[in-house]
Amino acid sequence: MSNSKTLIVVESPSKGHHIQEYLGSDYIVMASKGHITELAKGGKHGLGVDIANNFKPRYVLSEDKFDVLDSLLAACKKVDKIYIASDPDREGEAIAWHIAERLADTGKPIKRIVFNEIKKAKVLKAVNEPREINMDLFHSQEARRVLDRLVGFTASPFLMNFFGKNLSAGRVQSVVTRIVIDREREIEAFVPEEFWTIQVALSKDKIEFITKYSKQLKDLKSAEDAKKRLNMQEYIVSEVSSEEERKYPQAPLVTSTLQRIMSKVHGMSADETMKAAQALYESGYCTYIRTDSVRVGDEALEEVRKYLSDNKYDIPKKSIIYKNKNEVQDAHECIRPSDLSLLPNSNFAIIDPNEKLVYQTIWQYFVASQMTPAVYNTLKITANVKGDPTAEVKAFGKALKSKGFLEILGIEDDSKIDIPFVNKGDILTLSGKVPVRMDKKKTQPPPRFSEDKLIKELEDKNIGRPATYADLLVKLTSRNYVEKKGSVFHATDLGKKITDILTKHFTFMDYNYTSKMECQLDDIESGKSNYLDMLNKFYPPYKKELDKAYINNGGSLCEKCNSPMSTRTVKETGAKFFGCTQYPKCSFTKNE
Repeated sequence: MSNSKTLIVVESPSKGHHIQEYLGSDYIVMASKGHITELAKGGKHGLGVDIANNFKPRYVLSEDKFDVLDSLLAACKKVDKIYIASDPDREGEAIAWHIAERLADTGKPIKRIVFNEIKKAKVLKAVNEPREINMDLFHSQEARRVLDRLVGFTASPFLMNFFGKNLSAGRVQSVVTRIVIDREREIEAFVPEEFWTIQVALSKDKIEFITKYSKQLKDLKSAEDAKKRLNMQEYIVSEVSSEEERKYPQAPLVTSTLQRIMSKVHGMSADETMKAAQALYESGYCTYIRTDSVRVGDEALEEVRKYLSDNKYDIPKKSIIYKNKNEVQDAHECIRPSDLSLLPNSNFAIIDPNEKLVYQTIWQYFVASQMTPAVYNTLKITANVKGDPTAEVKAFGKALKSKGFLEILGIEDDSKIDIPFVNKGDILTLSGKVPVRMDKKKTQPPPRFSEDKLIKELEDKNIGRPATYADLLVKLTSRNYVEKKGSVFHATDLGKKITDILTKHFTFMDYNYTSKMECQLDDIESGKSNYLDMLNKFYPPYKKELDKAYINNGGSLCEKCNSPMSTRTVKETGAKFFGCTQYPKCSFTKNE
């Protein structure tokens, strides 16, 4: 071979097209189109995981990837070395490992390269800094995959065996369902409580404004007594405070905040958001869109501060540095535009409406994150009936003084201070036709979850990871355990029933337990923990719970291997019998 050639394997064809342009003819860029292998299902492989042999997974080539692998193997013959450039996260590392395994017999050296944006300089830098596959990242993904398979493929048959066909359980999915069910139960159990509010209209120099009685009123007698005491002609101002209030920009976007903003502001589902964001990333418009990190690279910080200065925006004296919660996140950057000069409303090549909206949001929030705060003038006054300090009312107002970062976000704030200028000791008088107004109200139940609020709840409870939220929310309504009405999730009777059964029998349904498992997966990623230790700690107690669940619901254990027995049907005759759930590894049967 006269020239040294390199094969670069990426995940998507659209990404590959750009990279090929950057690198030229010494490189062959090809796409794996995501994962090329999957965990084996059914048949002689059973779970696809050999529990007795250190939870060894059995991977098989995906049916739709035979041609992809053949093409990659053919390309390997024309090159001297192979670089795998799948996405820079756990899933991407796993894809790289599986591709490397399938190409290992070519004898060509295989390395991993990563970049978090498809920009010529970044790609060239990555090509010059190849590394080995990160086995901690890979094992973190593999541990998650094996855990999900162990639970999904054993708890689902338990449900189907005793409670009906086509039922399923998922290690994280069932916990997300439980969040919706628990909220539904809170709403059903909610007993509204009555309370009363009192507004008092006062005036100074014929300028009327509304004040509120400051104490809680939980019964009618207290409310009527307060109303009577407040219905006095003269009030005296006891306190006046006027100060500036600053509202700071939020950190640059991460996966979850992007999903939440798109849902809340634009009514876009997490799934739609991620599809649009992925397309933007692959076309080189933004950095990698699956990230928990708010960190901004030095180069990007300089670029955004220069853009703001050049366009006459006020900026803080120093760059704003946002902190991540842990070191795993710090390996990545926030979501930001690759080129700030591509303004959201300019006529460049983004055509899809969803992609336009997502790009605009990424651009605006990144730029806003390095701007000065919005500043409000506030005025707070306290007054009481003359001669009765306990009959106290308050009024508060605020008005925008300087927009700061709100200008870039396009947020209009026309709030005004509708309170006249007063000093401590000034006399105010009752005003209007009904100067003292009492209203009866009731406390409200907690609201059902919208996508935005459910993603916030998942973050708060540390359940799942932002990269998985879109998939979790798509699956949430697929089994009729939860249904979406308008913009909010409702529990179904079937969902309540299945959640109760799983919660009764399995620890994985516990919120804290699931959160701890997420932390353990992070520890595997950062090299602090061993994935086999995690699986060995998880499985024996889980297996005991599974066996007990079968027995408590009238089932039995296999006399040969101690696995649960399930009801089977002979196709020809319809006769029922008990068969071991480990079939074909164990073929023990007995009559019902």
